[in-house]
Amino acid sequence: MQVARYKFHTLIACVGLLVILVGCSERSDAGIQRIALLAPFEGRNSEIGYDAYYAVRLAIQERGDDSIELLAIDDGGSTESATERAKALASDPLVKVVIALGNNATQSEAQEAVGAIPEIIVGQWQAKPTSKNVYMLASSQLESVLTPFDHSVTVTEAADIQSPVVGGEIFALAQFPLLNKHPDNVTIASSASLADEDFRQRYLSSGQYVPEPGLLATLSYDAAKIALVALQDHDINAIIANDRHTGLNGVIHFVDGYWLEAPIHYFHYIDGKLTPEDGPVK
Repeated sequence: MQVARYKFHTLIACVGLLVILVGCSERSDAGIQRIALLAPFEGRNSEIGYDAYYAVRLAIQERGDDSIELLAIDDGGSTESATERAKALASDPLVKVVIALGNNATQSEAQEAVGAIPEIIVGQWQAKPTSKNVYMLASSQLESVLTPFDHSVTVTEAADIQSPVVGGEIFALAQFPLLNKHPDNVTIASSASLADEDFRQRYLSSGQYVPEPGLLATLSYDAAKIALVALQDHDINAIIANDRHTGLNGVIHFVDGYWLEAPIHYFHYIDGKLTPEDGPVK
């Protein structure tokens, strides 16, 4: 497998190269700082990772700072593999902030493996912040709104659900209405807002073959903007924790690890298209 270097120092690391990349961090890279993106980039859930990847890359491009690298790491398909990769990120001195998405990279074991590095979790994945350096870019009230499941649901499992449910961002993947025969029974609840036309055009124009932005694209972009501002200060964790950040999704301020007064948006499928609505399907 290859490491692909893009303009603005973007790195994409696959399974076999994770240790090599971390080892390379020992080289002399004066002034280089990395934002790591830990998410699924393989399999059915890969849409989650790439949705975030293009959004974070766009934020770095717009910043125009060649000293910032994006290091995108596949979660390996399980909480165990995501935890091992989080440990490797923790040993890379150039990694200053971790952005995590998906069922595996956001669980407590993976959070703890990141160590003291500030971590921003984008979306709601049945996870809770385990330390003072973990920030949930989601409403703390979402857990009470969503239909309870006994485990984190994959998009394949979600596709088999036929009864009315209020689901999280996994139900908002573009493949879901193609896989599920009754998508009109599903309400998606999320603190993310859909991309407006301005962001959509910037997102699509950020590179070749960039797909349409999904629901988590705007939140991932906001997470990257928060990280980029924090990287300008010597106390990155304090900036993330204490500043009020204005993003595409409104004012973001963290209290006890959660986005204070975060919105909860509802979406339904109408003719296969994710559409904002006032509340759950009756």
